[in-house]
Amino acid sequence: MGTIGPFEALSSEAQRALGLALFALIFWTTEPVSIELSSLVVLLLLPTLGLLSFEESFAPFAGKTVWLIFAGMVLSLGITETGLGERLANRFIRHLGRTPFMLLLHLHLIGLATAFLIPSGVVRVLLLVPIGLALAEHLGSKRQELLAPAVLLSLVCSTYYGGCGILTGSVPNLVVVGQLERVRGEIVFWSTWFQWMFPVLGLARTGLSLGVVWFLFGRRLVLHPLPPITISSAGLLPSQRRIIFILLLGVTLWATDTFHQIPPAFVALFLVLLYLIPGWGPLPSAALRKVNFPFLFYIAALFSLGSALEVSGFNDRFIAAIAQWVDLASLGWLGRHLAMTLIGVPFDFLMDIAAVAGVITPTLLELGATHGMADLPIAMSVGMATTLAFLPYQAAPFMVAYSFRRFSLSQLVLCMLLISFLSLLLLCPLNIAYWRWLGLI
Repeated sequence: MGTIGPFEALSSEAQRALGLALFALIFWTTEPVSIELSSLVVLLLLPTLGLLSFEESFAPFAGKTVWLIFAGMVLSLGITETGLGERLANRFIRHLGRTPFMLLLHLHLIGLATAFLIPSGVVRVLLLVPIGLALAEHLGSKRQELLAPAVLLSLVCSTYYGGCGILTGSVPNLVVVGQLERVRGEIVFWSTWFQWMFPVLGLARTGLSLGVVWFLFGRRLVLHPLPPITISSAGLLPSQRRIIFILLLGVTLWATDTFHQIPPAFVALFLVLLYLIPGWGPLPSAALRKVNFPFLFYIAALFSLGSALEVSGFNDRFIAAIAQWVDLASLGWLGRHLAMTLIGVPFDFLMDIAAVAGVITPTLLELGATHGMADLPIAMSVGMATTLAFLPYQAAPFMVAYSFRRFSLSQLVLCMLLISFLSLLLLCPLNIAYWRWLGLI
């Protein structure tokens, strides 16, 4: 890109940034080499191509997101290392459905429920996946190759896609409302986002996720008869009790962050410290060697690519070109708001959707204002675009889930593509119609 197929409308820096982004997206999606290796190559190519300095390329390692994911990995490790995941799975199975459909329904409800309690999608995934793995093993995943993908993708998709209907359930949501407050001074409360988004993009999309996972995996499962439930008469081990105590403390702190204003990453790292307290913590410090540290290269590369595209001027040129092409004045109430969502969708394929929210929200607020659109509906329309994750690299929680390697990349991609395309085709227009019906637009 820029050398093999130059675009005269773009600067050389923007072309190099776009070419590197396409290289990364192809390698992350097809995985000819490990994602960790290709991500490190991207981090090194950014300064080599003159897009960012070396310090800027590796700057995400100083950000909260990388360390939130690291902390989540440690918290997840504690669940598996102490056997707590297996113990919880044995207890949960008594209350889950006895048919494949009811099992997946209950798992989707569990995933959605955790979005109300834990604001970080990455942490939710890292806590849910070990329990899901233990549950799949208990149900006999070795005898049914689709069982583990069905269980894990039920938890992951419901907690991510359904969680997008809750303000604190997804980082891009917070970025959108933060940009709205910064640019326009308008504050969006938790209840406001819930009213605008949860009925369709939270609850209905959880149902859509259930339908997709059922169609792809669940309808071919056989769960009868269920394996016997083996729960030891002995109580929880001391280490397991401490894990539960620490996690409950974390959930309490995450759920009340509106009051104490402590970022989720700080809470997670504090919990890691409790994990590792000598003589009391449930996890020995030597266990940290089992953390997949190279995976953090991927998270850093994702954010650095977004920075390179913005610094090179590609984002501004692309938005300006689309704004000239889309004639908002000729569209009705449905077309205008849906256009705001559609403008953001191409950016979803170039960077993490949290970065997309930060990049496009101010510009689209200006564009919509010139056509008489109110600020809050514009922000909500942008928010719909940043809830659409078509491929795993677009949202860190999916890549974190994939790092467990208990379902194939093709299974994850197919599931995400179906949920996001159906959301864009059906649920986004329905959500705008819902706004109109309530008199919000």
